[in-house]
Amino acid sequence: MLLQSYDSACLLLRFFANRTICPFYFVISRLLNRNTFPFAIALVGTLLRCCWPADMEWKFDEQEMFRLAGEAWNQGLPFMGMPSGAGLPNAGFSIWPFALLYGIHPTPLFMGMGVQWLNSLALWLMLYCAGRYEEPVRTRLYWGLAAYAVSVMPVLFARKIWAQDLLPIFVATLWWVYLNRQKLPLLFFGGVVCALAGQLHLSGFFYAGGWLLALLICKKINKKQGLLLVLGGLVGFLPGIPWLHAVLQHGGGISHWGNILKMEFWLRMLTDTPGFNIHYAAAGELSTFSAFPNGFYLGLILGLGLMVCAVVATINAVKAIFTKGVLENDINFLLISGVFLPGLLITLSAIPVRSHYMIGALPFCSIGMAVLLQKTTLKGLSMLRLWVLLQLVFTLTFMVFVHRKQHLRGDYGSTYRSQTSPR
Repeated sequence: MLLQSYDSACLLLRFFANRTICPFYFVISRLLNRNTFPFAIALVGTLLRCCWPADMEWKFDEQEMFRLAGEAWNQGLPFMGMPSGAGLPNAGFSIWPFALLYGIHPTPLFMGMGVQWLNSLALWLMLYCAGRYEEPVRTRLYWGLAAYAVSVMPVLFARKIWAQDLLPIFVATLWWVYLNRQKLPLLFFGGVVCALAGQLHLSGFFYAGGWLLALLICKKINKKQGLLLVLGGLVGFLPGIPWLHAVLQHGGGISHWGNILKMEFWLRMLTDTPGFNIHYAAAGELSTFSAFPNGFYLGLILGLGLMVCAVVATINAVKAIFTKGVLENDINFLLISGVFLPGLLITLSAIPVRSHYMIGALPFCSIGMAVLLQKTTLKGLSMLRLWVLLQLVFTLTFMVFVHRKQHLRGDYGSTYRSQTSPR
């Protein structure tokens, strides 16, 4: 057995960290404290986002974004961006942040590192927001965000030169604005952020819309506050007027009512949240990764463990529905504004839902799953802590797998390192 229980592991490590034999006793004991352990996991999640930056993907989309960012810096900011999976072009604002990164240091590697840093900043801003709540909500949010920090899909998306990969910093900012909604200037700023999130990537409109609807439905704002949000949204949308005019004039889009019946957003929520979905990045490497490393089948064992956690969370969710289990109002609002309303809007739009459309929802999906697992134990082992630790090891294993192979059969393709390093 790799780990009998979290408590026994902590006891063992504390024994070896006894202050008489280990000068790092204070640090180790603090990291293993139940209150600080999620922060230690989040720190590891930050390192996972930022390590081996040259292992980032480097396909047509990333190369085209780098080229467009260079043109924007040298020739002026565009009003139209790259095409989206919904069949419409993104607004020109989707290129502007990358143009700024290009202006600071015009290399693809620095641009990729900028995305990694911004995603890390978003993670810690969310942790700061979670710290604003009272117990027991605070601890539940911490554990949910710790799971998000080391989940494989958020880590992968934090390492790509894609516009939608910057959505976490916008989502985290809206959470922060919500907590400070009594400060009227911040509500105006929140409206600006909502408009810019949609111009960053089309899925941003759904997350901004879900957040605004939740504020209204849950009566979190009054008329004056709502007016400030609308005014901020109008100001924030000014750069997108030429884009909107072009979209209305030329049309486009690939929405179809059949996409509503596919329920893709909700299915992806079930596969991407637990942390075992690497099919998106490496569909042709599943058998190889399952046996990694060197026939020990660590990838397979970890994946099966994560699937068990997903099944337990699903069973607990069904039980909660039939027993009319009630979550704390604060967590309810986060799930409504960050998952259910955006998911409903995306589903009703009838567009095909790709995995990267889930980027804005994944932090709150992880919080929801953490709540579902919090009271479940398996032979004394907390399923919540097991899930977080399994995700950490699974993601780290996949990162090492990518670093060693440098070319994956699937969406990941060949890394930037393999394409630019001298042979």
